[in-house]
Amino acid sequence: MINYGTMMELLFPTRCAGCGEYAGRLLCPACNVALPLIKGPACSRCGGPSPRVVERCPECNDRIRHLDATVAMAVYEEPLRAAILKLKYENGWRLAPLLGAMAAVRLAPLICTSRPLLTFVPMHRRRRRLRGYDHAQKLAEGVARALGLTVVPLLERARPTRPQSSLDHEDRRSNVRGSFKPSGYGLSGEEVVIVDDVLTTGYTLCECAAILKANGAVRVTACVLARDLLGGGRALGR
Repeated sequence: MINYGTMMELLFPTRCAGCGEYAGRLLCPACNVALPLIKGPACSRCGGPSPRVVERCPECNDRIRHLDATVAMAVYEEPLRAAILKLKYENGWRLAPLLGAMAAVRLAPLICTSRPLLTFVPMHRRRRRLRGYDHAQKLAEGVARALGLTVVPLLERARPTRPQSSLDHEDRRSNVRGSFKPSGYGLSGEEVVIVDDVLTTGYTLCECAAILKANGAVRVTACVLARDLLGGGRALGR
């Protein structure tokens, strides 16, 4: 007898989130191989690929503050870009466990001697209500499941903001200033890993890191799926 999962796949075949082909899986083998993973040295602060491991690079020297480190799984290019857009805008929450587990592979060596709190960049409640889920929270849950950690919602949106991708660099900075607040969970010297989809300018994650440190975190590391090297908002504007 045909099982329910097989029946659903026959009726509603799964498309690959990278290329859109009917693949029977969320990411087809070809797109999985083609993911622009960052496998070599990287900038410790912004996560971007670098000829050698550096504390800061020209891309982030004047921008990335409050964040102590960033772990980026890949560069923001196809087919990962298509998968992230699907995750965020096309009800693609089923991608979160897969992508979160992949990001966890990159994060694991950095936290092998510690047990940090895992949190995420929250959406405003109105936007979350419209979308039906918070993609960064879903990603964080995928990372946590892979590493045996627990997700703790340490931040809330204090006010709604405009989409970062529609703004220039300076407007992005002012757009997120004061847009987050502590959730009420008290910190006292903990290390925190904050999960998001893409780091572009870094202003959103830096604002979150500043709030976390003001609330008692001793170290904040960002874990993102992708680093947008163009920095021009073609990513998701973070």
